[in-house]
Amino acid sequence: MLTDWVLISRLAMELRDRIAGARVEEAGLLADGRTGIVLRKSGRRQILAIDLFASPPMLTLESGELGVAEEPGFIRVLARSLRSTVVIEVSARRLDRLLRVRFGSRSRFGVGDEFDLYVELVPRFGNAVLVKGATIVAAYKEFSAAENARRSIVAGSPYELPPLPERSRVLAPAAPPDGGEAHDEPLHLYRRDGALVQAYVVPLAELDDARHERAASLLDVFAELRTQQLALATSERTERRRNALLKRLAHRERKLLDERLALDAKRRAAARREELRAAGEAIYAELHTVEEPAREAAKERAVELFAEYRKLGKSLPHVAVRERAVTAALEVVETLRWETERAGSDDLDDVDAAVSQLEPRRRTAGAPARKRKRRILELRTGSGSRIVVGRSPIENAEVTFHLARPNDLWFHAQGTPGAHVILARDDRTQAPDGDLATAASLAAFYSKAQRSAAVPVDYTLRKHVRKQRDAPPGLVWYTHARTLMAQPKPLDEVEVR
Repeated sequence: MLTDWVLISRLAMELRDRIAGARVEEAGLLADGRTGIVLRKSGRRQILAIDLFASPPMLTLESGELGVAEEPGFIRVLARSLRSTVVIEVSARRLDRLLRVRFGSRSRFGVGDEFDLYVELVPRFGNAVLVKGATIVAAYKEFSAAENARRSIVAGSPYELPPLPERSRVLAPAAPPDGGEAHDEPLHLYRRDGALVQAYVVPLAELDDARHERAASLLDVFAELRTQQLALATSERTERRRNALLKRLAHRERKLLDERLALDAKRRAAARREELRAAGEAIYAELHTVEEPAREAAKERAVELFAEYRKLGKSLPHVAVRERAVTAALEVVETLRWETERAGSDDLDDVDAAVSQLEPRRRTAGAPARKRKRRILELRTGSGSRIVVGRSPIENAEVTFHLARPNDLWFHAQGTPGAHVILARDDRTQAPDGDLATAASLAAFYSKAQRSAAVPVDYTLRKHVRKQRDAPPGLVWYTHARTLMAQPKPLDEVEVR
């Protein structure tokens, strides 16, 4: 999204209307690293957030709190200088992406101080410079004349305005503005697939393929753009984490498959043990026909054959145990792969913790439990049943082994990875058939079989469910199960009877 001098001028006018007369309570870093100035006007508190490194650089008015990170020198000087001052004026420089916010204060003797905060909203070269009189007090980025031949920004030196652009960066409008920059007219917004791609004070011919809207406030547009950028960045981070987890699971799966091949080789070798025994017995059966000089060598060979026979026999139980363990571990990997693929950003910490249980070197004994970020997915039926759904490995373990009582009903899609679903009744009476069907539908939907027309769902009392030994959270064994055929339905589509 382009931000040129016309929009900066529009932004200055909006900020002037909203924050002129506001008192500065504090300045500091926001939790995400942006610069924040806390303002209060007419009893309302808001933060002027300055993001020099967004695309485009922008200012927004937000609610929230300053962060607790260690602040660089510029932020400390900004806070010390602006605290208790009042916003006097907001202005913009014509033909430039430069915004000036003037702050003023008066001492008890009537002596006034004024500071100008110049915000240079230039993509990749953004800066914020605090000036008193004509002298630089502090700057977000300082550089000397040796580093930049055109101008220097150094505390204690005079502030020079940045040189004006050599050519206009204004988008070509479909029709020229009539009588100025049209600051009071609604902005023209353009979207593709619902995403904001451009905003300007006049229609833009080159965006006639995008959906056109009008908006009254550039500050509101910037707020939406920031939300859009945060959502995109969060989605990209989530996908990177998801891919990293899938890569770890694939590595674990390869190791387990290699071990299964090795166990297969041992089992095939063990199948030869009867041949070894028969060969040893044959040597002893013919030993009386062997001449004395070769008899001792024949005996030694028979002993070797019987020793190998006994060794292979002892290995068979171990092979069988490891085969069962490897098969179970591969099922765990498949379950966690499904959990990883379905997990949202809030669930990836849970999945990461579960995957780490498969990697002994990554295990951290005694790690504190993660604080819950959201409420458990829950439904109350008309007949008084409470249905709870786990949406991650740790949530599955929590709803099954912490929330559920021994005689509550536990549901899980049969033979496939899925959510743990609990059906509880406060009066401990038998649940109606309709509530059983609802719980089964939810267990079917929140499972790998979600796209099936009908899914077999097992249910049993919670007391018949137990944790798998040395397995990640949410992996269980269960007995005494009955089965329902259920149509997968999400929570917002089930019929609450």
